[in-house]
Amino acid sequence: MPVILFVRQKEETENKLMNTSKRVRSLFIILCGITFWSTAGIANANEEKASNIIMLWPKDAASQDGTGMGTPRPDRGDGHIRLTDVTKPSMRYFPAPATKKPGPAVILCPGGGYVCLVTTKIEPIAKWLNQHGVSAFILHYRVPKKRKDAFEDIQRAVRIVRSRASEWNVDPRRIGVMGSSAGGHLAARVSTGFDIQTYQAVDKHDGVSCKPDFTVLLYPAYMNKGEALSEDFTVSDELSPTLIITAKDDGFFPGSEIYAKALEEAGASVRVHFFEKGGHGFSLRPKQHPLSTWPDLCLQWFRDKNIIQDEPEQQNAPVRK
Repeated sequence: MPVILFVRQKEETENKLMNTSKRVRSLFIILCGITFWSTAGIANANEEKASNIIMLWPKDAASQDGTGMGTPRPDRGDGHIRLTDVTKPSMRYFPAPATKKPGPAVILCPGGGYVCLVTTKIEPIAKWLNQHGVSAFILHYRVPKKRKDAFEDIQRAVRIVRSRASEWNVDPRRIGVMGSSAGGHLAARVSTGFDIQTYQAVDKHDGVSCKPDFTVLLYPAYMNKGEALSEDFTVSDELSPTLIITAKDDGFFPGSEIYAKALEEAGASVRVHFFEKGGHGFSLRPKQHPLSTWPDLCLQWFRDKNIIQDEPEQQNAPVRK
């Protein structure tokens, strides 16, 4: 009996230590998120270049109180930061290495079900794009449950990048959008709804088009309504080229299939890579993962569409730890 009691006490002690460790890690992640976004929120328009934070709307750029930039949600134990309560949308700029000629840019839309933004899944993709000469802008659109506002934010984001392209050495004819999960839905909305006026012009940036030059959808969600295409999309042969990458065992896969078929039937340029397995929310994966090849397939599509002109032997995509 004493031996059994000792073992049980030891197990209880170890469990308590593990739970304490998890709580400490969660608190650390939340505090890091709060510290970063509080600092970012203080940056005003004159400090944008130094901080790489671009506020989307003039009224928010004029504010310096740091509120509305997003609140980290409790950690789910997967190490990812999820921001919610974003009322002042912004972009985080990840510049590509300096070159003599302007290069392409991608506006990245994180997923999160329009409830939060899972920014830590999209950041490795931004850095991977940089390695291949593509500047990246991570869009922090308004959440939670603000789809109309988010649509305004993505239109505004494309216009800002195109209007200010020379500042960032970006080619205004090679500005694309890439979104994952709910962010994929948002990217598809601006890709198909670029001619919809969602807000009144607020400054000179709104004088340029918000039509993306290309679109990449990673495991997009909310693309269908039953067996039909979602009413959020109106497709035609005027749409820019689209690449769709997802897995057949993703619960949202039927929507990707329906969307791809609609684009094809409309005469729009679309390429799909439907993996047998991979699930939802894969982002970048280690080499042994079934979906580890999607970055290479994306790069090949970029080359085929003359978005990038680098050689095939570019360095491999970084692995998310």
